[in-house]
Amino acid sequence: MKAGDLVKFSKEHTNCDGHEYVEDWVGIVVETKVVGHHCPIDEMKIMWWCCGGTQVSHYDEIWWSKLGYEPFEVINECR
Repeated sequence: MKAGDLVKFSKEHTNCDGHEYVEDWVGIVVETKVVGHHCPIDEMKIMWWCCGGTQVSHYDEIWWSKLGYEPFEVINECR
């Protein structure tokens, strides 16, 4: 995923207990970068349209690599 991509949470993620509430969220990737000097990891920020407003959430490789599935699905790629 890259900045500008339109995304949503994957079915694998929304089917997990307690994650149903994010099923209708739609977001845009606003930033992707690598952070850390000694142990670099990928991270991204996504602005979500949800709950009658917007919110920006931060996700890093440490979080999504532990899931065993892809948490996000690209709806429309930025060209």
